[in-house]
Amino acid sequence: MNSNGGFELFGVELDIRTLAFIATLAAFVQAITFISLWMVSRHRSSTLLWAIGGISTATGFVLLGYRGVLPDFASIIIANTLIALSHVFYWLGLEGYTERKPSIWLSGITITAVVLLFFYFSQVSPDIPARVIVISTVLALLSFGCVQTLWLQDTAKNSAPEHIMAITFLAHGLFHMLRAVYTWLDGQQITSFMNAPTVHMFAFLDIILFQLLTAVGFTAMIIIGLNSSLRAEAKSKNRLFAILAHDLRSPFNGLAGLSMLAQQDIAKGNHDEARSKIQMLHSSASETLRFLDDLLIWGRTLIDDRKTEPSTISLDELIEGAVKVAHPLLQAKSIAVDYAPQKLIGFGIAQHAEMICRNLLVNAIKFSKKNSTIKVRTQIADTKIKIQIIDQGAGVTDQMIADFATSSGSQTSTEGTSGELGAGVGLSLCRDLCREDGEQIWLEHNPQGGLIATFTVTAHRDENTA
Repeated sequence: MNSNGGFELFGVELDIRTLAFIATLAAFVQAITFISLWMVSRHRSSTLLWAIGGISTATGFVLLGYRGVLPDFASIIIANTLIALSHVFYWLGLEGYTERKPSIWLSGITITAVVLLFFYFSQVSPDIPARVIVISTVLALLSFGCVQTLWLQDTAKNSAPEHIMAITFLAHGLFHMLRAVYTWLDGQQITSFMNAPTVHMFAFLDIILFQLLTAVGFTAMIIIGLNSSLRAEAKSKNRLFAILAHDLRSPFNGLAGLSMLAQQDIAKGNHDEARSKIQMLHSSASETLRFLDDLLIWGRTLIDDRKTEPSTISLDELIEGAVKVAHPLLQAKSIAVDYAPQKLIGFGIAQHAEMICRNLLVNAIKFSKKNSTIKVRTQIADTKIKIQIIDQGAGVTDQMIADFATSSGSQTSTEGTSGELGAGVGLSLCRDLCREDGEQIWLEHNPQGGLIATFTVTAHRDENTA
C-alpha cells in the first residue's frame, strides 16, 4: 500500500482505475475467447451462454470505467447488473454443460433483486457500502451455485479442467463473501469508491484472475467435450459398418443359396420347385430390404445427436419379424422355430430390440445342427420381459460366457456348424445396445446342450390401469 491509496505489483503502481482498465481488457479477452469457442463448438447452447456472459462482463466493466462521465444509472445500476448477469450466464451454461435443468426462474429473481437494490442504494438512498455488499453477496452465491453444479455431477466423469473450474469458482465466491462481511463489519462510510480501501482493490485483482482462469478452464472443458464427441461419432460409425457387414451377410447368403437352388431346379426341369423357390426368394429379398432400411434408420440415430425416443414394442411382432428375416437361413439348415405368441407389450428403443433379437436368432441358427429346433420364450419378471433364444447346438465355453458378461476378451469369429462365417461382433453389439438402453443380456448353458441367450425389455405400463 502506498501513500496514494494504491499498491505496487512487480514495481508497477496500481490504483482502482488502473485495475478497472486491466479488468476491462481481461473481460474483452474472455468474451472474444468464448465467442470463438462457440463458433467452433457446433453452436452448443452452453458455450453460447458463456459467450454471452463474457460479453456482459466486458460491457459492465466498460460502463464502470466511465463512472463520473456517464450517469449513475448506467455506470452503477446497469454496470453492476451486467456483471451479476454474466455470472448467471456462467451458471446456466454449466447447468447445460452438465445436462441439468436450467434454473431460469431463480436466475430471473436474482437479477431483478440486483436491479431493485442498486436502484434503491444509488437513487433513493445512496449508500456505497450497501452496494458493495449486494454485488459481493450475489457474486458469491452465484459462484457457489457453479461449484455445486460442477460437483453434483457423477465424479467419475469429472475431468481435471472441471475440478479446476470448481476450485476457481469456489475461491471467487469465498473472496466476495469475505468482502461483503468485511464491508458490513467495518461500517466505514466510503465517500468515493475510487478511493476505497485495499480490500476493494483486491476485488479487481480477483475478477482479473477469475476471467483469465475461466477463459482457460472453459476452453479446456469444451476441447475435451469436442474430443469425446468426435470419438463417440467415430465409434458409432465403426459400429454401423460392423453391423452392416455382420447382419447383412447372413440374409444375402440365404438369398444366394435360394437363387442357386432355383437355378438347379430350372436346369433339371423342376419348374414347380423353381417357382416355389423364386417366390421364397422374393419374400426373403423383401424382408432383407426392410431389414436394410431399419439398419440405415438406426445408423442415422447413431450419428445424429438426437436420441431415439422409446416406444411400445409388440414382442410377438418383434420375434416374428426376426424369424422372417432369418427364414432363408432356417430353411437352408431345415431348422424350425418353436414360439407361441404371448401378446406381451414392451417399452424401449424398437430398433435396438429388433437388432438384438435378430442377432441372437441368427447366432443360434449358426451354431445349431441341421433338422433341429430353436425355442423362443418370453415371460414377465417384475418390470421386465425376458426374451430367451434357446438352441441345442454347439454351445460355448464357460470362459466365453464370463468374457461376454465382463466385456473382456477379443471379438473373434467362430465357424458355424455348416461352415458359416461371421464378423465376430454380433453378440458384442447386442450387449452394448442392451446396456445403452438400461436393459440386461446374458448367456448360459442349456442343460440339454447348446446355449440360452436372454435379454430384457421393459414391460409396458398401461397408465389407464396403473
